[in-house]
Amino acid sequence: MICVRKDADSGDELSVSAAELRIIEDLDLREPAINIGLEEAIAEAVYDGRSPPTIRFWRNTRSAIIGRSQEAEVELDLGNCDRAGITVVRRPTGGGAVLHHPDNLNYSLYLPKSSSSSVEEESIEMSKPVASGLSGLGLDVEVRANGLFLGEKKIGGTAQSRRKGLLHHGTLLVSKDSIMEEMNSFLKAGRPEYSRTVSRVGSKPDGVSNLTDLVKGRLLLPNLVGTLVNEWSRVLDMRPVRGTISKEEWKIGSYLAKTKYRSPDWNFRFSQGRNDRESSAKIESGGAG
Repeated sequence: MICVRKDADSGDELSVSAAELRIIEDLDLREPAINIGLEEAIAEAVYDGRSPPTIRFWRNTRSAIIGRSQEAEVELDLGNCDRAGITVVRRPTGGGAVLHHPDNLNYSLYLPKSSSSSVEEESIEMSKPVASGLSGLGLDVEVRANGLFLGEKKIGGTAQSRRKGLLHHGTLLVSKDSIMEEMNSFLKAGRPEYSRTVSRVGSKPDGVSNLTDLVKGRLLLPNLVGTLVNEWSRVLDMRPVRGTISKEEWKIGSYLAKTKYRSPDWNFRFSQGRNDRESSAKIESGGAG
């Protein structure tokens, strides 16, 4: 929706968007618990009308992020993750397990309402602006319900929650990292026994590539972020406005990181060894929890 106002100085009519889209470039490297805590905090603030519709760009340290309804021990080789320093966090959205690292670009779209279409249909629609933006790099990207593909190589995954408004987030594989080259040593979905052990939401193993290799180094992160902002703003018919995470969102996100997203009770809640992991974590943290 477009409205018209008059410039205070010249009296000229200016067309402006009736709705603003807050853009948060939050690219400092952080542990995943605080980033996932912020996902929930911002989504709820937007849903309640305390914050405007928002796009956030963010990065995690090396981590394995599992879907809301998955079993950590079935999805991940927890011993290898521990030895490699890969933190395990359960996110509030559905879908399969993914690996994050500093050369991923994570993006999140928070809207106060979701559409009446299915999760798969809305996931595809919200991913189309990303594919359109990448076309400017000469990449013919196919959008599927679970991510973005170039041929049979996956360059980004997506997931959604529609419990309170819409949280649509995804990961773009920007550059190489050794954990992606050794992906099968951390994710169990590609192993022969996986289909016999998974009883909840399963992950789908796909070969991966990264944008830097695909465009032969012709990629600048600020340009990529700007392109994605322009595409989403166009599709949503909203005016992008640079913003920051509010004090309230930081407070709630930090609280959720401490009480939920660092908690074995949440991250391993479907695991048989959950109680043992929780006790061990309490001992390591001095009994806190």
